[in-house]
Amino acid sequence: MSRYISEFAIFGGSGQEFVELAVPTGTDTSSYSVVIYDSSGTVKSTHALGSVVNTEYNQDIYVVDSGEGLNDIVTGDAIAFVDDSGTVLQFLSFNGAIVTATDGPAAGETSTDVGPWAFGESYETSDAGASYQLQPNENPGSIQPCYASGTLIDTPDGPRPVETLGPGDMVTTVDRGAMPILWVSVSEQPLEEARPEGRPVLIQAGALGYGRPARDLIVSPQHRMLVCPGQLGGETGGKVLVPAKSLVSLPGVRHMLGKRRITWHHFALETHAVVIAEGAFSESLLLGPVIVKSFGVATQRRLSRMFPNPASDGLNGPACRPCLSIRAAKQHLSSVHAIA
Repeated sequence: MSRYISEFAIFGGSGQEFVELAVPTGTDTSSYSVVIYDSSGTVKSTHALGSVVNTEYNQDIYVVDSGEGLNDIVTGDAIAFVDDSGTVLQFLSFNGAIVTATDGPAAGETSTDVGPWAFGESYETSDAGASYQLQPNENPGSIQPCYASGTLIDTPDGPRPVETLGPGDMVTTVDRGAMPILWVSVSEQPLEEARPEGRPVLIQAGALGYGRPARDLIVSPQHRMLVCPGQLGGETGGKVLVPAKSLVSLPGVRHMLGKRRITWHHFALETHAVVIAEGAFSESLLLGPVIVKSFGVATQRRLSRMFPNPASDGLNGPACRPCLSIRAAKQHLSSVHAIA
């Protein structure tokens, strides 16, 4: 299935619902739609896909959320993904609900239940829509954490630009000392049509504490930074990883709205680890199921050979620190007005 719902989250009609969709790069989705059905099978609302928020590994990523008027998914509803010919690509429900559509594009079709629901978690697929799993770290709009060109990464021989690092090069990690890079990847992201929340995040020097980062740091929205509830800066004990986009309410942290294109670099170590980028603590690449699925078959096979003992949350898992969702991180920010 090359066109599919890659992730979706339901928060009981709170206005924070979203449906993320993946299609082959360059697909004209101007006549595609997401249609929400109620439990009786009647159309509740229809939503356009809007603009591409990211492009990764030959997939254009769209996020339908409150920006397209999506704020009404509740338990018992179903979601239809419809292409430009009116064909229903997927018709999904959740939490035991089975919906038979009585009108609209899915009329006569019965939804597929993807499984139990848990508030605050999203459904995500690692097999291009064949099945879905709940996961606590919703990440609409991106499936890869990345560094921008020019980012200085600490190594035993001093900081080096990320684009000069390759397999076999050593990087400094917080917990395990120097570790060799096993795999690197580079991708281009056009930004002309990207929505604000899908754009790169700029973390200005000192925004996360004294010297953290030492220089301006640019990362992808889903790239996780190591922070500690209650105090900026400080040591690394007791910290958690949060997506960079959850920090944009902090002074000195913002989405970059003016860039038209960016080159991203990612590197994977034997295990997921905290590294030092521009003096700030952040993550190496965690090769989770969704990320791996986004690669071509040849790359997937190569990675499987390189990482023969996968954990449930990634080929090089488990995650090196607890990972907060965007929602959880933002809630903490709103309650303590600071995060570190």
